[in-house]
Amino acid sequence: MIHLVAFMDIETGLGRTIYQDNTLKVSEILIWPMISALNNFVIECTASERGLVNAALEDIKIYLYSPLGESNPLRVVFFTDLFDNNEYLEKKGQAIFSVLSQHISFETFEPPIDMLGKAVEIAKYTQIFPSDSLDSNFLDILRKKLINLERSGSIYVADLFIGDIDQGKVFTFLESAELQEKDSVLLFSELLTAFSIDSEIFVKSSLSEKEMASLKKLEIQTENLIEGWFLKQLSDVESDFWLVGYFYFTKQKEEEIVQYLNWAAEGIKARLGDFNQGRPF
Repeated sequence: MIHLVAFMDIETGLGRTIYQDNTLKVSEILIWPMISALNNFVIECTASERGLVNAALEDIKIYLYSPLGESNPLRVVFFTDLFDNNEYLEKKGQAIFSVLSQHISFETFEPPIDMLGKAVEIAKYTQIFPSDSLDSNFLDILRKKLINLERSGSIYVADLFIGDIDQGKVFTFLESAELQEKDSVLLFSELLTAFSIDSEIFVKSSLSEKEMASLKKLEIQTENLIEGWFLKQLSDVESDFWLVGYFYFTKQKEEEIVQYLNWAAEGIKARLGDFNQGRPF
C-alpha cells in the first residue's frame, strides 16, 4: 500500500507532497535532503549514473521513478510497504506525472483542485479482493485435491494464497509455517519484479542445505524434491491478484501439479467474474 507520494528534485533536495496517509509522520524539512543525500551516496559508491531507485527503512520502501528519464533530476517519490510491486509503482508514477506535469513547481505548488484530486485518486487506487466470491464448495474441493497430492508425497505446500501486488497476502488456501524458509509475500513481490508483470511464472530450484535440514527434521525424504514457486495472474486483463504457490515437489509429478494449479487459478478467475477489470491507468 502507498503511504506517501511526492515529486522532488534530487539535485537540490526540494520536494512537494502530493498525497500522504496517516501511517507516516514525515518532516519535509528532513526527508527531501535525506533522499538527495542517499542518491548522491549511491552514485559515489557504485559509479551508477542512475543513482538511488529503491531503499528500505525498516518495513517501509522508498521508491523513486524518473518520469522524464534518469538524466533529468525530477523524481516521483513513493513511500510504500516493502512488498509493493515496482512496475506497478512506475505505472502509477507515470499516470500521476501525466496529470500534474503542467503544474509541478518547487516554489508554489498549487495545482487545480480537480487535477490534484485526480492524482490522489490514482495514488490511492487499489483493488479489494472479494473473498465472498469463493464459495465454500469450491474451496473444499480445492483443498481436498491439494491434500491428496500432499498425502501421495507429490508436493509439500509451504504456502498457497492469493497475492495482491499492493496489499500482500489477501487470502490463504493452505500454509505450513514449518515449511516456510522464506517470506512468501516478499518473494512474491521480488519474483514479479524480476520477471515483470506477466501472466504466469514457474520458478524451480534445487534445495539449499538449510531447506534439506528443515525437511529432514519433518521426516520428509528430500532425495527427489526441488523447490517451486508458481504465480499466475487471476485475470485476462491487468489486475492486482495472483495465485501464488510456494512448495517442495517431486520433479516427476510436475505436470500433475501444474495442472492442479492451473485448474485452481481458472476456478478462482471464473468466480471473480465481472470484478476483473483493467486498471484506470
